[in-house]
Amino acid sequence: MVLKKTKKAIAFALSLSMLAAVASPITASAKVNGKEGRTLPEKFGDDTYKNMFDSLYDDVVTNGTANGYLSKDGVPYHAVETVIVEAPDYGHETTSEAMSYLVWIAAMKDNLSGKSGELAKAWKTMEVMIPSEQSGFMKKTEPSATYSDEWELPEKYPTDMASGNTGLNPIHKNFCSAYGSDNGLYLLHWLADVDDWYGFGGGSGKFTFINTFQRGEQESCFETIPQGCVEELKYGMEGRGIKGAFTTEDKVAEQYAYTNAPDAEERAIQGVYWANRWGVGDASVEKLAGKMTDELRNDMFDKYYKKIGETTTKSDSSAGYEGAHYLMSWYTSWGGALDGAWTWQIGCSHCHQFYQNALMAYAANDTKYSCISSNMKAEGAAKDWKESLERQLEFYEWLQTPEGPFAGGATNSWKGRYEPYPSGIATFYGMAYVAHPVYADPGSNGWIGNQVWSTQRIAELYWAAKEDGNTEIANRAKAMLDLWVKWFTDNVKWNKADEDGKQVPFQMPSVLKWGDNAQPDTYTPGKKPANSNLTFTIDGYGYSDVGCLSSLSNTMLWYAAAEGVKPGTGDGSELGIKAYNQAKALIDAMWVCYRDDIGVSNTETNGSLSRIFEQDVWVPESYNGKMPNGDAIKNGIKFIDIRTMYRDDAEFKKLEDYYNEHKDTKKFELNYHRFWHIGDYLMAVGTMATLFPDAVPDKDYAMDKEVPEDRYNNTTEARKGGDPSPTTAPTSTTEPTADPTVSPDPTVEPTETPTVKPTETTTPTTPATTTTPSETTTPDTGLLGDVDLSGTIDVTDLSTLSLSLVDKKELTGQSFKNADVTKDGKVDLTDLATLRQYLSKKITKF
Repeated sequence: MVLKKTKKAIAFALSLSMLAAVASPITASAKVNGKEGRTLPEKFGDDTYKNMFDSLYDDVVTNGTANGYLSKDGVPYHAVETVIVEAPDYGHETTSEAMSYLVWIAAMKDNLSGKSGELAKAWKTMEVMIPSEQSGFMKKTEPSATYSDEWELPEKYPTDMASGNTGLNPIHKNFCSAYGSDNGLYLLHWLADVDDWYGFGGGSGKFTFINTFQRGEQESCFETIPQGCVEELKYGMEGRGIKGAFTTEDKVAEQYAYTNAPDAEERAIQGVYWANRWGVGDASVEKLAGKMTDELRNDMFDKYYKKIGETTTKSDSSAGYEGAHYLMSWYTSWGGALDGAWTWQIGCSHCHQFYQNALMAYAANDTKYSCISSNMKAEGAAKDWKESLERQLEFYEWLQTPEGPFAGGATNSWKGRYEPYPSGIATFYGMAYVAHPVYADPGSNGWIGNQVWSTQRIAELYWAAKEDGNTEIANRAKAMLDLWVKWFTDNVKWNKADEDGKQVPFQMPSVLKWGDNAQPDTYTPGKKPANSNLTFTIDGYGYSDVGCLSSLSNTMLWYAAAEGVKPGTGDGSELGIKAYNQAKALIDAMWVCYRDDIGVSNTETNGSLSRIFEQDVWVPESYNGKMPNGDAIKNGIKFIDIRTMYRDDAEFKKLEDYYNEHKDTKKFELNYHRFWHIGDYLMAVGTMATLFPDAVPDKDYAMDKEVPEDRYNNTTEARKGGDPSPTTAPTSTTEPTADPTVSPDPTVEPTETPTVKPTETTTPTTPATTTTPSETTTPDTGLLGDVDLSGTIDVTDLSTLSLSLVDKKELTGQSFKNADVTKDGKVDLTDLATLRQYLSKKITKF
């Protein structure tokens, strides 16, 4: 016989276990992508930021192959998922960008462990992006740069090369002298087919360099024709290969061609520099990073090495160092004949603020932490990087709006043809302002990643220069960051509604729209312009872009640390404290709301994917060829017609079926684990652990739960973290205000259309004694689930129902009716289980 008191104890224990089960999804692994969040234990726990970093690193790198991030050889894919088009046109391609993130997070891993090892492994993996086929390149001291007009539309291509109009890289001979024993340039090609999906590697599944963009500013990623970087005339048109689609030559020579995106090299070097400052550097890696920094000077020159200036024309000769803009341009490209008979190289006339990295330029000038500066061996390196650091800082100052965000960039070749600049156009050292350098479909400076990636480096520079006593540079960085950080802390939205009217805890600006006639003032050296005419508006908000949210958080943490913020003490500037609070809240909320069994991710949609089925790909009528799989390359094709392998992909089949039914892809739900997204999140968490080691993560977040205002808007004292008591989320008394949002299409650089749909609830409230948001109504009226007639549905109702079932004590009246959540006329264990599912958000209604 069980005593009544004992039965009560059993029932109470039962209710507690149920309470724990209900609370767990909310406090430890909230719903992710409409499903339960993480179901696996955290390898190293998540009670500290270091442990969070180690647990996620374990998923992404240590077990990266098993979880789909890495190939069998440890090469990071662009994304775990395959159906993705956003510069890479297939998820299991990789980019130099992804490789640089591997190096960056490895440096942070060594920092947090206090020992070296991961950085060297990551750098060695990254070297697969350095082309091995560069026949004769370091033997020819004067590779040619033969001029060819650029045009706005792909339909204007191919264009003839101008015979006799040949430029000359003035520093290549220095690299031949210093690194002549190398096979070629120690730079990263930007894109590779990791598993040979396209088949340019012969279909053997081996890692293969490929390229896409070739034809003007309007050539989107949906309009490209992929090609192998090593053209052996095996595919495409007989005698012309794939290359023949981009040239007017009747006979195409067997050749190689590569293009770098210097942002990637900069990030990898940035990681090596910090590893050295953290005391976990690797001398062998630093030697290679120094060489890479040295050769990155190839990106400091006009496309055809012509003079930087307003009067330059396409007929002008190359101008040596007068062709140096000293900025990081969009690329350098190089190549040559497979037999080594000839070589070529071009720079780039277009410079974007997005690709600048003043922190890396600072590292190249640093003689105290000299791991980079001491390993540059070619003539002129120190002088060029000194000039580049100053020029990059001036470039940022020229392009900054009065509000804070940075405008696009500048070019020395108007319209890609050295045409006269428009009357009244603003200039920077003779280069014309361009709102969207390089790409216009969509505009290259719309995506918010262009802000957070680049400015994160300025924040690191601010901290490093201040730490080093370099007051002049620190003050210049601070002046820019004061504006930029204030704008972002003012414009991150908390506890608002998304475009579908669902409340979400946080949103950040996702797209900026630049005024049609907006431009900075013409730059006067040494004077920061007022830029009153440099205007923009926010054109969209989002909350699924883990990478940009994390990069924003990382930026604000470095700024806060440089501002002297010490959590829990009140030390630091008012803006620094606010920046710290917002960064911490974003990092913590993403961990709880977006953590899943392999990473940190959230559902998104992308209306641009309809272009897979609709977008015409320009192929000249005179060209007829075949892709490696036999797909015809001919006039009139669309994106999918030369990528029919996609139709063997189960996820692609779902996308195509959806498109066929709806004639668009606007609401097709996608879930991506992009490697760079995870990299940025890891770096944000690692930065928190490094700069604020005593901070404790908050865990009481949920997508449908309000974030207490003091978490993000406190300007007097930085939160230390830990239990949020005594502050609780305020009870909402009205429906959440729906701010207008715009779903952006993806840009040439990776982006997302954030339209996640959180679990639908009524007006959320979060009393201090409850774990989940609850519905409210007048007591003693019919509300399914309100067993104790309190007017709310919460864990007390679960406890009341479980006690009644154990005691066999029948509920009566309205309490019985409310407990019958299955509506079958009786109250039993099925009702108990259903109520538990409701409170744990497995179901949203009875």
